[in-house]
Amino acid sequence: MKATILWSLIAAGSILLNSCNKWLDLQPQDGITRAEFWKTKEDVHAALIGIYSSLNSGAVEQQLFTWGELRADLVALTTYASDDNRLVKNYNILSTNVIADWSAVYTAINNCNLLIDYAGQAKQADPTFSDAEYNTDLGEALAVRSFLYFYLVRTFRDIPLKLKGTAKDTDVVSVGQSSADEVLKQIEKDLLQALDWVPEYHVSSTVYNATNAGRVTRPAVRAMLADLYLWMEKYDKVEEQTSKILETGRYNLIGAALPELFDGGTMETILELSHKNSKENLLYNLGAIARRPYTANVDILNNEIFPANETVDIDLSDSRGEGILYGVSGDMRKYGTESPSYYNFQLYRISDVMLMRAEALAELGRGVEALTLIEDLRTKRKALQATNPNIEATDLDGIILFVFAERARELTFEGKRWFDLLRLAKKDNYANINVLVDLVTKVVDANVRQSAINKVRDVDSHYLPILETELFKDPRLKQNPFYLK
Repeated sequence: MKATILWSLIAAGSILLNSCNKWLDLQPQDGITRAEFWKTKEDVHAALIGIYSSLNSGAVEQQLFTWGELRADLVALTTYASDDNRLVKNYNILSTNVIADWSAVYTAINNCNLLIDYAGQAKQADPTFSDAEYNTDLGEALAVRSFLYFYLVRTFRDIPLKLKGTAKDTDVVSVGQSSADEVLKQIEKDLLQALDWVPEYHVSSTVYNATNAGRVTRPAVRAMLADLYLWMEKYDKVEEQTSKILETGRYNLIGAALPELFDGGTMETILELSHKNSKENLLYNLGAIARRPYTANVDILNNEIFPANETVDIDLSDSRGEGILYGVSGDMRKYGTESPSYYNFQLYRISDVMLMRAEALAELGRGVEALTLIEDLRTKRKALQATNPNIEATDLDGIILFVFAERARELTFEGKRWFDLLRLAKKDNYANINVLVDLVTKVVDANVRQSAINKVRDVDSHYLPILETELFKDPRLKQNPFYLK
């Protein structure tokens, strides 16, 4: 991996957070070098802005979406899709496929590392840099780095765990690869540290303030921890973290007005990549324009995810379905209907937290509480009887499957579907591997379907290959064994 110099990113990056805080308006001057940087708290604050800027600059945001959706069932391809897209969809992935390009994500991680490494230098030099400000900046950088590593480890499994920054190519040192377990432990460690350092809210108020949705807060860190613990099957810890989020009373479901939600800054959002009044959301070009490469899988969405309520009123529809999230032609309206789009990319919302909690409660044998949470969400979204399996509180396995179905309805196109299916499949030592077999059966082209089914039964195939160019640059990297067969 080639390092990217942080300062150029900061100088060029736009400020993405919608806030009146003065520090958000601070930017370092062009031409700043490492020797001249990290002198004041303003330098560190500006570096933090650069970190947030790197997340929604396009490449990172697109990978979060692609890694979380392309191999799943809710996104299909148009004739404008690339050959690499099509190979991924058909589970014929090569080590030259650009979908496996992690460089932009590691660049963002490097920006985090540089702040973590050098913020102390600024604190020593600037007597006005308080402990609280210093800890906040470090905590946010740790949380963002952890968030990105969580996407990487679920996508590639064994990955380089870089915890030191590099400012120029000559500083690059190979760290080889760490096992998935090692990466997950580091993520947990860093998030727990961030939990101590970041404030409950950046703008203190007894009511919800939209500014807090664009920066890492303590509830955002708790949401990351809950997500991590679900993946690790530590359900008691999921319950603990989600409980603390709900206890804040700051987040509420807004009902059926979902376009408002994706426009940004609502009381549902815990953390989002903000495009409002800044850079346009390039996912609009991937899923909404006429020549888009991706399209909503309308057949599956209409027939499986949002089926018609025929026994009551065929004209009724779930507020999350057609017309709101996707159109008849398959355009992904979650990313806007007008160009340029400034809809925000949702990372964590209160509905996501509710569903994580419901799943954990069912795993812990607390079916009544789980069903109550699900019903609260479904009532707000005007969910239909057609999607209610009428599960008893004692049917814990049924409740868990119901949660996954609700996650498909609630979090459509938000970069979570593949990871949800993989998490369900791998639970209890891959007791549910048929979840992925069924997926492949539905989405893969008929002429290569059997081959794809055979591949997906190999657990190594569930993770992308390391890009060939990365292997060439770092001989210590080892390819996922599936791609050596």
